[in-house]
Amino acid sequence: MPENRMRIAYIHDSPLFERLETDYRNPQRLLKLGFTDVVLSDQMSGCLYGVTPELVEEVEEVSDLGLGVWLMDDIFTLPANSDAGCPGLEETWEITAQAIRDVVESVPQIRGLVFRYGETFESSDSEIKRVGLFDCQCIDCSSMDEISRRRKVIELLETVVCREGGKRCILRLWDLTEDGIHANRLLQSQVLSKWGGDPRFFVSVKHTKTDYWRHQPWNPSITETGPARLVEFQCEREYEFIGMVPNWMGPEWSQGPIECGERGRTGLANSRPQDWAGSWIIPIGGGWSNRHAEDSLWADMNLHAALALTADPDREASEILSEWISNNQLPFELQNLLEKSPELILRLRYLDVWKILENQTWMPSENWFRDDNFVPGACAKIANTVAEHNMADLLRSERALASAMARSHLMEAESLPACEYTEFIIESYRWACRFAEWTEETWDTLLNHAPLSRDACKSLLLERLAEDSLPPLSVMD
Repeated sequence: MPENRMRIAYIHDSPLFERLETDYRNPQRLLKLGFTDVVLSDQMSGCLYGVTPELVEEVEEVSDLGLGVWLMDDIFTLPANSDAGCPGLEETWEITAQAIRDVVESVPQIRGLVFRYGETFESSDSEIKRVGLFDCQCIDCSSMDEISRRRKVIELLETVVCREGGKRCILRLWDLTEDGIHANRLLQSQVLSKWGGDPRFFVSVKHTKTDYWRHQPWNPSITETGPARLVEFQCEREYEFIGMVPNWMGPEWSQGPIECGERGRTGLANSRPQDWAGSWIIPIGGGWSNRHAEDSLWADMNLHAALALTADPDREASEILSEWISNNQLPFELQNLLEKSPELILRLRYLDVWKILENQTWMPSENWFRDDNFVPGACAKIANTVAEHNMADLLRSERALASAMARSHLMEAESLPACEYTEFIIESYRWACRFAEWTEETWDTLLNHAPLSRDACKSLLLERLAEDSLPPLSVMD
């Protein structure tokens, strides 16, 4: 039943910057919005060896308000002075099991624990270390292939968290390339066959086949059998301007990505888990940049959609958007403009000519722009390949079309009736127009200088920013 689906809020802090300060951490606001659960420690802060008196107090306060509390960490998180870390050593698993028991004993009020593998972030705590599940290939690990390691994780978590601790456990399936377990149905089936059937054990996957890009098919593993599933949604897309530009996700989440030819065939209305535990929702955060959006309006728009579709996956996206506009006393004329925002994102961020040449699912458009950075190696590769195939004029025309579209959207935004958010709305579209025109000139410059080395491309990008800055953007080292 919809009322039983979890709606978990998770703020995804950047590994490179301070903890995000946001009202989306306010448990009373989360309850008002319709969340049922919240993650209070993530892979940055962790929970194994990280249960402080302050965390215990926060868990108690949030639990008393009625939200389920989750704590998260990576497999493996271990004491820094330990020789453990090799999956082939039983000591590694025993230390991890005991650390989990210690957390459950220290904060019995939690609803559950969340773990992931496939990516590890270093901790600022010198007392612990994080070791990847697949990092070690020593003699002790020689008998453990990747499937065996993944299965042992399931056995450990189901036994220690669920059966011994009596808590729920979410395993976030991670490694997000096209061949990783995240979307590989056969691999998932092989690994999840180790699940012993405890209903408190869940798995969580992103709704996209790889990461949060457009030109991403709906994750084919969403409908797999096995443990109940959560589906993950990011409200400010880290690869699509992190909340600085409107980016309405409702149609993709409801009916599937139109640019992949899936509209009406996938999305939650057509392809959802057989045993759907709920949604893992990232209101803000994700990626590696600092936060730049002056307001969380566009995040709030998509958050409303994620919550609404979790409650009723058959609702029309346009109806959900209209409801959000009305709730926030925004001009009804804004709806038409926001419903066109996916087209603007596709024009600003992606390159049709590159899709013709490479048709990438993982890292579409070579990730030439990510978070708040231009990526010189990717830009050089695209410029060189496009020039080599005599398609430079096609790319130039694409960027001119992006500029024309951005100017048109800005004019519409400027003609909207005034409201509380008028300044932010217009500034969002003004920045989108500025990005389009800046990159139109930049791609022309890069194509004129092709073939380019990475260093030469980086120099040209830095020169462009020095002559004509585009805050908050920079060039990746």
